[in-house]
Amino acid sequence: MQITPVEKRWCTLRKLICGLFLLSLVGCASYSSKFAPIAADLAADNIDQALAVLDKENPPERDRLLWLMNRGMLLRLKGDYVASNQEFQSAKQLVEKLDALSLREQTLAVTINDTTRSYAGDPYEQVLLNVYSALNYLDLGQPDDARVEVLQVNLLLEGLADKEIGALSETDPFARYLSGIIYEQSGEYSDAMIAYRSAYQAYQEHATHYSLSLPDSLKVDLLRSSERLGLTEENRRYQELFGISHWQTAQELRRQGELIFLFHNGLAPIKIEESAMFPIIGQGQVVRIALPKYLRRQPGFSTARIRINGHVTETALVENIEELAVAELDRNMPVIIARTVARAALKYQASHEVGKQNGLAGLAMNLTGLLTERADTRSWQSLPADIQLARVPLEPGEYNLDVELLDMGGRVVDRINYPAVTLRAGKKTFLSCRRVATTSLLRRK
Repeated sequence: MQITPVEKRWCTLRKLICGLFLLSLVGCASYSSKFAPIAADLAADNIDQALAVLDKENPPERDRLLWLMNRGMLLRLKGDYVASNQEFQSAKQLVEKLDALSLREQTLAVTINDTTRSYAGDPYEQVLLNVYSALNYLDLGQPDDARVEVLQVNLLLEGLADKEIGALSETDPFARYLSGIIYEQSGEYSDAMIAYRSAYQAYQEHATHYSLSLPDSLKVDLLRSSERLGLTEENRRYQELFGISHWQTAQELRRQGELIFLFHNGLAPIKIEESAMFPIIGQGQVVRIALPKYLRRQPGFSTARIRINGHVTETALVENIEELAVAELDRNMPVIIARTVARAALKYQASHEVGKQNGLAGLAMNLTGLLTERADTRSWQSLPADIQLARVPLEPGEYNLDVELLDMGGRVVDRINYPAVTLRAGKKTFLSCRRVATTSLLRRK
């Protein structure tokens, strides 16, 4: 039986539609869903398995930054701080290269979707690259190298401010606070005071956008530092603002050691895609709009309680990564929507013009546009949901440290012991804890 030209065209079209459908199924696997097995291993505290899963990936070059950032974080969780910083350094170098997108990538993003662009990291992720590099050096007992990292992060924050993009990350509060702690450790008291002031202002600014309070420890740092530098009026103003009349003085801190305990809690939120179809009345065309949206994950833990030599201290929130990520996406959403709508209009116009000449070809192009429209759901998912901190000054010596992790109801759900923690007079001892509860794997509506 002879196939007519029309039947042949329909056969070709069906093959094309099937091929595009299969392609769309592959594309539907968002970056968030690909990370799910690693998240499960983190919740099980199986870092080696998480690394094995990540190392089996063969990410496209445009996603290499995410691979480097996740690998650096997993190596940090394993305790291999040197290898972790090697990956973070490679990631920072790649960010610099990706600062200016190629013309080809910009064209692909306009005509296909945003995922065709190389991922250069959101501003808050770029800042946290330096922050975690500094924390790695502190865990290695290399404060001078940590100081270099905070110098770099301060330059990065200044660069973000110069670009005037309006990102909250331009004033990242924890990055400023950590800078102050490191400067103070190095004896650079004026620089520490400047950093503490910047952190104070940043916490106030961020608190107007999402839940974040000024840590009590920073209040004490401002009082101690202003007193040390003879800033009498500023010190008096802080006393009135904070309602604090007694604090640990610089002289007392020099005689004591200080534990800086950091609790990295849960997992950062995940991005998903939300999409909608819009038929063009009378044209036989359909337009698809796909946008990213963050889903918060229940951290599972509310805080960490530290018991050391009869002293009991609870950690305080110093970085709310979950809320910062959501706020940054909300800030970017008008630009993302404008770009998505412009791309949809371009795809519609192209398929409409082709359809005038060949209806089947126009339909095929319309379907191609629908199936290739994807939201960019990439993000640094191995980050914690939040970072908490406790500063514990004690007499020099060796201590047995017990940490209790509390759930949202204030109940103790996990315990960790750190034996033989040494505190030296006038020195800061940094200790980090990371936990991912199984509830972190559940999406919270």
